[in-house]
Amino acid sequence: MGFIGRVATTTQFYFHGKKHFTRTGWESHKQAYPTPDFFEQNLDLSDRVYIVTGANSGVGKELVHCLASRGASVHMFCRNRQRAEACRQDIIAQTGNNRLFVIEVDAGVEQDVRRGWAEFLQNQSQPKSSPRLDGLICNAGQLLHEKTLTRDGLEVTFASHFLMGTYLLGTLALPLLRQTPNSRLVAVSSGGMLNVKWPSWEVATATSTDESYNGQLAYAYAKRGQVLLCERWAHENPGVKIVSCHPGWTATPGVEQAYGSQKRFLEPLRSLWEGTEGIAWLCVAPAEEIESGAFYLDRQPQAKHLGCCFLTRGFTHNTAEDVDEMMHLCEKWATGGGLIDSSNQVL
Repeated sequence: MGFIGRVATTTQFYFHGKKHFTRTGWESHKQAYPTPDFFEQNLDLSDRVYIVTGANSGVGKELVHCLASRGASVHMFCRNRQRAEACRQDIIAQTGNNRLFVIEVDAGVEQDVRRGWAEFLQNQSQPKSSPRLDGLICNAGQLLHEKTLTRDGLEVTFASHFLMGTYLLGTLALPLLRQTPNSRLVAVSSGGMLNVKWPSWEVATATSTDESYNGQLAYAYAKRGQVLLCERWAHENPGVKIVSCHPGWTATPGVEQAYGSQKRFLEPLRSLWEGTEGIAWLCVAPAEEIESGAFYLDRQPQAKHLGCCFLTRGFTHNTAEDVDEMMHLCEKWATGGGLIDSSNQVL
């Protein structure tokens, strides 16, 4: 896409976001919520088990608090054990629910994800009950402005948001999710994906020599990947509700770190609860009310493309063949196959 097309796309996205992603958007959307509100009811989640990645800060912490306050067992996949333990103790003190478990995991590192999943299964091993997983919420990730690599040598944003933090962990979890009635997999994506389609594998993985690194684009590509992945998985796993979602423009430590003073362009920012409650609803709402494969904001499926401008119409759409290749390369890359380009050559 040329310069004019990119400017048109970005401008269109920004005005769409100001209308829907801000606190003003949330206040407008919530007018359609039923009365009394879903979360004002006495929800008993004491028989349910969840995994939340990136669980010790921002939206992740708010989500854990919401689930724990209603009795759920929550396994907190977090990169820093010390901060996670402090978060765990804080939530226990507030909710009285001690069924919170910290599992130290860097969501962008293959070995960590595999070890974390094994530890979760070990925690689930009880003589009188079978393992269950009612919900996997893939929330972990970072938006960086300089290209940074994980211990595996992968670009951090791509690995944590998409390849390891959603694709690999989701692949490991799906058999158990399929065994658990009314389960769901929720990928916390972003409206930023509306600016892009899934690019070539080299661009998505930041291994292309043709372009300099752009953290915003790396983030948007990973988020578009999550949306496409959830669409495909929803088709392949009809017994599990699999969705992507957007928390809106929310006041989180991640937003502060990524945008600094520039976050004023996203104002009025949502509070943590305003950004989280739609995700929490996806975790606990009746399965028949959730549209599998959809991209959600504030409890409603949203458009996955903005196509009202003739310069951008169709630009963000991917073909089925694009997604086939994406899935094929994800499988190779996330199973110890090394860094692979689109011609299947190990780099």
